[in-house]
Amino acid sequence: MESFDLHIEGMTCAACSGRIENALNKLSGVHAEVSLLEHRARVTGTDIDTAIGAIRRTGYDAWPMHPRSASAATVTRSTFHLTSRPIDQFRLWVSVIGLAVMTAEMVGMLIDHHGRIPLAWQWGLATLMQTVVAWPFYQHASRAARAGTAIMDTLVSIGTLTAYGWSCAALAQMGPITWLSGPPAGGLTLYFETSIVVLAMVTIGRSIEQRARRHALDALSQLITLDTAPVEVRSGGTGQWQALLPNQVNVGDHVRIPPNTAIRLDCVITEGQTEVDESAMTGESQPVVKSIGLPLFAGCTNLAGTVIAQVSARFSDSRRAKIGERLLRALGSRAPIAALADKIAAIFVPAVLLLAFATWLGYWWWTGRAQTGMIHAVAVLVVACPCALGLATPAAIAAGLARSAQFGWLFRSAEALQRAANIDHVVFDKTGTLTSGRPKVLAISTDDPWPLWLAAAASAERGVEHPLAGALLSHAAGRPMPDVTAVHVHPGLGVSATILDPGSARALSLRVGQPAWINQAPTTIAHLHPDASAVDVEMNGTWAGRIWLADTLRDDAPAAIDRLAHQGITSEILSGDREPAVQRIAQALAISTASGETSPEQKATCLDRYGAQGRHCAMVGDGINDASAMAHAHLGIAMGSGANLTLETADLTISSQRSLIGVADSLALAQSVMRRVKENLFFAFAFNTLAIPMAVTGKLSPAIAGAAMALSSSLVMINAARLRRWTPAR
Repeated sequence: MESFDLHIEGMTCAACSGRIENALNKLSGVHAEVSLLEHRARVTGTDIDTAIGAIRRTGYDAWPMHPRSASAATVTRSTFHLTSRPIDQFRLWVSVIGLAVMTAEMVGMLIDHHGRIPLAWQWGLATLMQTVVAWPFYQHASRAARAGTAIMDTLVSIGTLTAYGWSCAALAQMGPITWLSGPPAGGLTLYFETSIVVLAMVTIGRSIEQRARRHALDALSQLITLDTAPVEVRSGGTGQWQALLPNQVNVGDHVRIPPNTAIRLDCVITEGQTEVDESAMTGESQPVVKSIGLPLFAGCTNLAGTVIAQVSARFSDSRRAKIGERLLRALGSRAPIAALADKIAAIFVPAVLLLAFATWLGYWWWTGRAQTGMIHAVAVLVVACPCALGLATPAAIAAGLARSAQFGWLFRSAEALQRAANIDHVVFDKTGTLTSGRPKVLAISTDDPWPLWLAAAASAERGVEHPLAGALLSHAAGRPMPDVTAVHVHPGLGVSATILDPGSARALSLRVGQPAWINQAPTTIAHLHPDASAVDVEMNGTWAGRIWLADTLRDDAPAAIDRLAHQGITSEILSGDREPAVQRIAQALAISTASGETSPEQKATCLDRYGAQGRHCAMVGDGINDASAMAHAHLGIAMGSGANLTLETADLTISSQRSLIGVADSLALAQSVMRRVKENLFFAFAFNTLAIPMAVTGKLSPAIAGAAMALSSSLVMINAARLRRWTPAR
């Protein structure tokens, strides 16, 4: 059954999200993950009506967020945009005015102990706040009460209603003349300012928090949403150009992409040349030159010339769409470190209610001053909100996922992000990971850079489907090659042909292939480059030369290994390639531990052994051949490129241009994210640990408690937002 997303109304803290998640997961066959940051629940295993019913029974409201399909192609920015209704704006402005008025009143009381605002005005403003601003709090609290639970809005409602009700009762005992004057110098104390300031601070604080959440989600929406503007299409490569929406274009159609235009579909250039900005997909800051035969990806920008390209994937199957789907899944997941906050928040609100009641009862019992006990109890109710605790983890995780995706590092889940922060050992496959995966010419047995026998060998390999042939042709690019005839491929041996000697104009026989198939080479060069593949060339029955070909290091491999070492992470090579080839790469990278001729089963066993020893190992491979080893590692990292990203097989996919550097930098980012999470959790715990005792003992007034609670949530969001500016160390 497909997943669907629900928007949750009334969710304010980690206790809320935990309660909703538990209610959904109790349904038979249902798996649900609730995000406090997004006010969203992702549900699998039931229908929308059943899920909404379960949520409403817990005291919250819900409605579909977008169509049931989880495809990123259906996601628009409105999915992430936290809208503000006119009534919410009115409540915010009333709160701002109420806070300003009562602040002036409290300043006057501090100066000469005499209020400036008549009691009737205070009552009117407090009544407006209680009936308009506090109405959402009452709604959510009453739903929770009917469901037999208590939430953060329960605390706010009880606290402010207590202060307001007490003040109304005291006001009723005073004469009408007193109502038109300031508060009396003696007698009963009124707490209209307490109810006004607490409601104002909570409302303003939530508005600030919502704005911070909106900014965090906007960064993600830019990576997840797809550009749906029309494109110029010519079906089948013939006919007239017409404007179609991207989801109406079929694979094989041709699209025309003018300069300074967003690329909306994955395609391959068939005409023209240009430069492309791929920074949104790979983090590559410099434009990339693209010509005929090279791929273009949705989400990038064509900078230079007009090109015509053939569509290689449907709109919903594009690389950008797959990245969006993965980010949606990762954002909806929960990091293990959040479990501690969830467990505490689940019992927090009921415990605070009991503590507030005990505070009021205790003051009344020991001092006989029920009024003082009441105001201290209100402070306890207000300051104990676990909002900061609930936002500590998801805010940092969301910012980290957004930043990593901007660099082309795609984490599978929040759990994978947390595991990446603990990595202390990285195991690399060699071929296609540390190396390019394609053989290149290392050396030739002559000082002449382009002898006739080498040119003839390259010419003979044209049209031959073999990796070594491709290496020869790459080496020969842009150089003159003689014509060859009678080309014949000998499977497992090599290629034979006839060439015309440019100097003598006579035909010469040519054979290119394994040394055992060619006349014996001189013994003086037989063992040069022993870990490379040797290809010998014979002309007219005489050995002419030897070419050594081997897989070569990626350009960024040395810098990546060095960066890992500076982060305190050791590196190792486990490869199925020949031992000499593995040791050559290990020596070039200064990696002390390297093993060749290792089977996938042996790799998995080795990683299991490391795990049993308490080491946190990442396995870096191509995501296919090393799938078994990656599954046994603490973190599986796949090197992705082009449109064939192995998004489903790894915990982390590196799709940036400098992919090996990305391995080191993505682990560094994960460490920064978890550092922010721990900072946020420490702050949230420390805030409640210090603030609650102060409220109980009367050191914290309800007004200050409301301000402190609102400030704590905002500081957590601000600290998490710092990750949006994170950059790799250089």
